[in-house]
Amino acid sequence: MKNREEILKSIRQVTEQYPYFGYRRVYAILKHRYKLSAHRNKVYQLMKDNNLLLPPTRSQKKMFKGVPFSLNVEANKSNTLWGIDMTYIWCGQDSWCYFHGVIDHYDKTLLGYNFSRSCKAIGGVMALAEAAAKRPVDSLELRSDNGCHYGARIFRDEIRRLGINQTRTMVNTPKGNAVIERFFKSLKQECVWQHQFENFEQAKQAVDEWVRFYNETRPHQSLNYATPAAFYESEVESVQNLA
Repeated sequence: MKNREEILKSIRQVTEQYPYFGYRRVYAILKHRYKLSAHRNKVYQLMKDNNLLLPPTRSQKKMFKGVPFSLNVEANKSNTLWGIDMTYIWCGQDSWCYFHGVIDHYDKTLLGYNFSRSCKAIGGVMALAEAAAKRPVDSLELRSDNGCHYGARIFRDEIRRLGINQTRTMVNTPKGNAVIERFFKSLKQECVWQHQFENFEQAKQAVDEWVRFYNETRPHQSLNYATPAAFYESEVESVQNLA
């Protein structure tokens, strides 16, 4: 683990080369090009402390007009609060590819995802559509960050079509959507960083297999070591028994 000054020096090198990159892309470059093991929150904090974060743009404010901020990340039952976010995965000759995921904050199930070569907002739409096809959304709050994908017209139109209440984290607050962030950490540690993907097809096969493992086989500490699928099934059965 490099010390704070060395990490900051590397961050400055990246931001000088790519002044339009946010902290997420800076973190990804530090991981894969510089081989640094600094946590993403630490990269964010260093960039914040040294005024290296991108300021909120006027277009962001317009895109998210009418979408309230929310700091509440707690859910007391399934299908009341979902989180959506995107992360980057290095795919060798295909360069960076993009994973949009939708997760239930309560039962931790990865409900929908889209992994593709494109970083366009349609990836978020497709991930949300998959999730909405599996679960009821009539009392749902969907938490996103302030990324342009989730303020894009095509995504907002899908939100309205489904009748979902969209909220967003405070600007530059990575902990605001912590459940999906922890999922991404597990995905990277247990799958992505265990391979050196040569291309997108190879990465997609591994990622698809790991997502099935995560939902159906992997014990989850916060669920008393049940799997997300088993935990949700038991919750549904409990509700049915009370009815």
